[in-house]
Amino acid sequence: MILELDVGNSRIKWRLLAAGDLAVVKAGHVPGFDELQRVTELDTAITFARMCSVRGGDVNKRLEDWVRAKHSVALVQASVTQSCGGVTNQYADVSRLGIDRWLAMLAAYRRAGGACMVIDSGTALTIDVVDAQGLHLGGHIIPGLRLMHRSLESNTAIRLSDNYSAYSESLGHSTDEAVFNGTVTALLATIKQQSASLRRAGDAEIYFTGGDAELLHGLAGLNRSEIVTSLVFDGLDVACPHPGSNLGRG
Repeated sequence: MILELDVGNSRIKWRLLAAGDLAVVKAGHVPGFDELQRVTELDTAITFARMCSVRGGDVNKRLEDWVRAKHSVALVQASVTQSCGGVTNQYADVSRLGIDRWLAMLAAYRRAGGACMVIDSGTALTIDVVDAQGLHLGGHIIPGLRLMHRSLESNTAIRLSDNYSAYSESLGHSTDEAVFNGTVTALLATIKQQSASLRRAGDAEIYFTGGDAELLHGLAGLNRSEIVTSLVFDGLDVACPHPGSNLGRG
């Protein structure tokens, strides 16, 4: 069995794959490391383990030690490189590009077989564009929906309901309505502007991922777009292939 970990800012996602055909066997998520140790589904034989992490070294070291102690295998951690899986990174300092963005791009490019755009809507909304030759043309990073809401609550007298989610393009007639409509409209405007620029350059596939993917994908209404929640995990197979796989770096 292959163990995959996606260590994000607010939770740790895990996935188990069959070593032979890479089929997903089980998957889930937990708030943190302590809860991960109690996941009974991980009490199984692991022959290979790989991880994407945006956290600091201490958390990563604890995970590495835990996997080695529990399963007697090394935890391979993905890193951003100048090129991988046909995608070329244009950052002057490649370490400044987020590993989650990089893996999502690798998976999207492999899936599309050409030009693509990744819209990852989590704590931040990130948009990355890769051309038909695999060149990363760059991206946008802006606060995600909930971060926008928290910022308003932290810096103004605004107080919002936790469960308001009825979007409309109309002007709001309550604070909840005005904030939700305004913040979603801002995200959609950015997404639509970038997708229009991408499509003017030729055919391209668009992939939504992250916690607000379903909401934004439905409202954006873009052609040749789909939700792929597993992009970061799928990118691990490109950056950190199983020793028996023909895929990976190059």
